[in-house]
Amino acid sequence: MLNPLNWLFGLNKLLVKIETFFLGLTLIALLFFAFLQVVLRNFFDSGINWGDVFARHLVLWIAFFGATLSTREGRHISIDALAKILPDRAKPIVDLFIRFFCIVVCFLLAKAAYKFMLDEKMAATILFAKVPTWYFITIMPIGFTIITYAYFVQFIEVLWKFGGKEKAVARAKGHQELDISVKIKLK
Repeated sequence: MLNPLNWLFGLNKLLVKIETFFLGLTLIALLFFAFLQVVLRNFFDSGINWGDVFARHLVLWIAFFGATLSTREGRHISIDALAKILPDRAKPIVDLFIRFFCIVVCFLLAKAAYKFMLDEKMAATILFAKVPTWYFITIMPIGFTIITYAYFVQFIEVLWKFGGKEKAVARAKGHQELDISVKIKLK
């Protein structure tokens, strides 16, 4: 029988690989396009008319891929002043509350971003060269959905650890456990 934790963390690892690939691809495309624009403007007194708009939207994609990866790695903006004054027993409860709050907020943002994307699709606005604007805005609902999922995985992880199942979480995440015990005999 498939352990739900294995499935959750497995999907999480797959998403990290996909996001990392697309982040790199988008960054390379942005750098290439920006370099091309500089060369065209400085040496040929021309440029691509829609180049700046395209570059701005690539930056939006990079920002969302970076946000999803940083959320998953716990490197997002956080204020940990409360964690320093709380007793150790209360920290997991506060951590669960924070993760739950983040899930709700990111879900609502994903929902709003999806509605915004649909509105752009209905408006049929063109970003450049007959490319609809909503194509480039799809990263917003996708990004917020992935961030919501990342917080959900963290919530489940904290919940299982709170329940005393650290070893099950470590196994599901693929961590190698090393159990070394040392006996010291004092005379």
